Amino acid sequence: MSPRKNGDIRGFFKSAGPSNSQTHQPASSPPRTLDLPSSPRTPPKSAPRVFRRDEEIKGSDDSDDDSDDSLGSITDALGYRSGPAAHRRDPNVLSTPQAKRIASGIHRSPLTLQPKKHKFDLKALINHSREIERTEESVRKADALIAQAEQNSGNSGESDAENDPNRLEEAARNLPVGADDEGGKSDKIRRAFKRSKDDEASSRKHCYFFSQGEPPRSPGKKAFPRKKATGRWKFLSQSGPRRQAFIMGLPYTFLSKGESLPDELFQWILDEVCTEQDAELRRQYINLTELCEDQTHRLVNDMQLYVLLETVGGPKYAREHSKFKSTTDVREEYLERNWSPLVTFLQLLERIAPNLQTSSAISAIQLLLRMSMDPVVAAVVREHHARAMTILVSSLAESKSQWNTACDAICSYIYENIDDLELKVTSLLSIPSSSSHLVDLRRRIAAESLFNKPGLGRKPIDRYLSFERVRDRFDADDFKSTNRVDFDYERLRALTTLLDIVIDRADFMRPATNGTKSNRVTTTKSTTTDTKTGSSIQNEEEEAAAEQKFNTEVDILVARVKVIHDKIRDKASRKNVKLGLLGLEKRLKYAVRTRPPPKREIFALEGTSARDSDDGAPRQRDFMRQWAQKKKAEKQIKEDGVLEPADLTDSGQRRSARNLEVAVG
Repeated sequence: MSPRKNGDIRGFFKSAGPSNSQTHQPASSPPRTLDLPSSPRTPPKSAPRVFRRDEEIKGSDDSDDDSDDSLGSITDALGYRSGPAAHRRDPNVLSTPQAKRIASGIHRSPLTLQPKKHKFDLKALINHSREIERTEESVRKADALIAQAEQNSGNSGESDAENDPNRLEEAARNLPVGADDEGGKSDKIRRAFKRSKDDEASSRKHCYFFSQGEPPRSPGKKAFPRKKATGRWKFLSQSGPRRQAFIMGLPYTFLSKGESLPDELFQWILDEVCTEQDAELRRQYINLTELCEDQTHRLVNDMQLYVLLETVGGPKYAREHSKFKSTTDVREEYLERNWSPLVTFLQLLERIAPNLQTSSAISAIQLLLRMSMDPVVAAVVREHHARAMTILVSSLAESKSQWNTACDAICSYIYENIDDLELKVTSLLSIPSSSSHLVDLRRRIAAESLFNKPGLGRKPIDRYLSFERVRDRFDADDFKSTNRVDFDYERLRALTTLLDIVIDRADFMRPATNGTKSNRVTTTKSTTTDTKTGSSIQNEEEEAAAEQKFNTEVDILVARVKVIHDKIRDKASRKNVKLGLLGLEKRLKYAVRTRPPPKREIFALEGTSARDSDDGAPRQRDFMRQWAQKKKAEKQIKEDGVLEPADLTDSGQRRSARNLEVAVG
């Protein structure tokens, strides 16, 4: 047995102490407590102890000593305590890991090294603001020069200061430009002046009907005729009971039962309609005047209507009308006035229109047309104005002879008193198109102004109109836009509107048919052709030919309108003119034409379309067959280099084959 086996086993676990023997070195003992580092370490290896042969191992089975000292020495040697060891948390577990460090010495790609740029160039912004200030200063100086020239000439309407290049150049020279500009901005400034004046000239013209100042809020009221309030109407003699009776509707009840109202009481009610502040009383007054048919027919005339409007600020009555002058001045406070009296007047006119005399109704329509040129109509009372116009026109259209006389008087009123086409268009657009008589009146007024022929509105204008007349009007000088500086584009816009109103549905160009509709669209061949007579088939052919002729004439008009539209250069002040021409072109194409214009197709012949034929399938099959034969011939030439002419049925294909054969050879 080796000496290691005879040694004491406790020597492996006991801490090394000073030994009596000088030949063996003491072994290092393990620590009392275990320090657990964050990373495991390899424990050092201790040298094995050599035991002597005669040493006794204590605590062995052969010994009589039953003590547990050996177990205690083992726990002491391992460093365990008597109780459970407390858990010690690793401080690095809950700490935030540090980011990986990148070496600063590594250079990036030179493509990513972009210099920092500012979002705005401050120097350019400053220069731009100074440029704007200099331009505004030049415009102010130019306006001052033009105003001074107009004042010196004494004729502000026909001053040539606007187009004087010397004055514009003087204003350009006074502009504080930099030394690097050298006067190169003069042309730009001159064009800017002209654009500003064009924009001013392109503003809408109007003619004020009411006075600029606001009318008095409490105008002088007429005294109530107490002496005429007798009999049934005696309860109206006192002011207190009178007001209460009107609100309760007692006079309306008497009139509905057949009682007649004295003329003096009717005149007093008529004067109080527009001046009364109480809305309920105004409504009761209007209801009463509607029932007074006899008094309305006898007492209400054109002078009485003007008297009612004087309380709102309208003009005084004049038997002879003067020319209406247009203006472009805008009164901002004008539309903010109290226009409830004007609304009441229009409501009254709407209710009493059927009871008016013919002359009074004509004067009322003329009054409404004169009022329509005021901007307050389009902005405030347009609906009430349109309803009153509709009722008045309907009452005049009951008799055909009376209608022609009324149209002649109304057309003459517009033609003689309004020279500006823009004002005429404004008055025409105020007439609604909700009935055939309203459309007829619009067309008659527009035809007189468009063709400059007085008396044209005395009869229906379809008898006068024709395709040749409309085409000749297109060829006039005022429709030819040559992009001159002095060309009046607003007049062209007004003429376009008048022409659109006159053409309408182009019934004057439609052919006469025998009770059949000319806009019938043929879809498929009828299977009952054999049952039709020869005359009916002939009539259908004539109608189809007439329809095609009508569509051709409409296409000619569309081409004329398109030429005028394309000649106008794009500009902000001319956009309304181009939009009017474009609207007329679209309406002629898709509303006046019996069918939409045909689309060009690849299978259609020159000048025709596939829709015009009864069936386009045979032509399509022939086209595809020829195309397939051509491709087959080309492929055979490339493969064989030879192609028999008999294999080709078309001379063009044979020529193509010979050319390809020569090219390949």
